[in-house]
Amino acid sequence: MRKRKRTPCGRALAVLVLTGIVVQLIHMPEVSAYFADRNEKNNVLQVGDNTSTIEEKFDPPDTVTPDTTYNKTVSVRNQTDTPCYVRVFVEKDQSEIPLFIAFDTKHWTEKQADGYYYYRTVLEGKKKTEPLFTSVTTGKTEETFRILIYEETVQAQGFQTPQEAFASIRGEQESGV
Repeated sequence: MRKRKRTPCGRALAVLVLTGIVVQLIHMPEVSAYFADRNEKNNVLQVGDNTSTIEEKFDPPDTVTPDTTYNKTVSVRNQTDTPCYVRVFVEKDQSEIPLFIAFDTKHWTEKQADGYYYYRTVLEGKKKTEPLFTSVTTGKTEETFRILIYEETVQAQGFQTPQEAFASIRGEQESGV
């Protein structure tokens, strides 16, 4: 067997390759960071609690008298500390019965296209709205009737108007109500 001679050029090439390998090993964390990235954020979420109730002052008569005004005050109370927007749906149970309800349009909107009356301002925690109405006047009827009242509230934070807040829970944009 023949013995190979080592040349200075071969040694230089071996040193150069070895140096390249060492340099790559030294910079390996930087290179691997190029291929992988990790970022972590912890978010704290708090759920607002808004519980509300309808407060009504009404002494129902035994019989309905035609063309008579009955005192009936309807408000909404915020039971929690969370400021909220309020809307109320009001409907009589028999559409043909002549009734007149004087709604407060200073603190409440007129009936909107969606059938609700919206309280114009944020209802702060533990507070009560101004009455939506304070009386009901019968027309020429002696028939008994019911007035159906339904209320909803939504947390006010992050919204400029009640319509915007309620549209957000339906996943819609404010429709300019």
